Amino acid sequence: MSARAEAMRATGEAILDAAWEAFRQEPFDRVTLNEIAAQSGVTVQTVIRHFGSKEQLFEALAEREGTRIERSRTIPDDAGLEAAVESLLDHYEQDGEMVLHLVAQERLSEPIARVVEQGRRVHREWVERHCRHVLGGTRGRKRERRIHAAVAATDLGTWSLLRRDLGLDRSEVAQIMIGLVNGLEGMP
Repeated sequence: MSARAEAMRATGEAILDAAWEAFRQEPFDRVTLNEIAAQSGVTVQTVIRHFGSKEQLFEALAEREGTRIERSRTIPDDAGLEAAVESLLDHYEQDGEMVLHLVAQERLSEPIARVVEQGRRVHREWVERHCRHVLGGTRGRKRERRIHAAVAATDLGTWSLLRRDLGLDRSEVAQIMIGLVNGLEGMP
């Protein structure tokens, strides 16, 4: 890679890092390209040249972070529910506050709504991969009910309630989530 290309990549990463901090701390409508430019040590024109609008910058950030999160949550399909929940909790512990911040804004911003919806799809896919033992042999509405219940049992909101609101430690949260999912086997 040429020095110029490497410098452009590094500048883009610095802008994305500054955007991560800005979007993490402020509502979407309060974040400005001026703020991001200042935090990343570049001009607003440089931010625009790299990413276009604030919405396009947010989408690029969401893509980068989505890829990082997906990699961090990827474990073998046969790793077992305990390993899957541990991986999920790693993600919640690292990124949960940011995701909750975005969920609180989903009705106010179309770019955020798209990211939140994608997150919901990814979580449902995670449930279908790692909670197969409670889904096996079910079809139709019964399968959908179990999927919905497993999504709720392992949702970020459940983590937030147990970890933040009730003050449980991580191992207790894992045990509860695993117990909730395993309890679905007898669900009609």
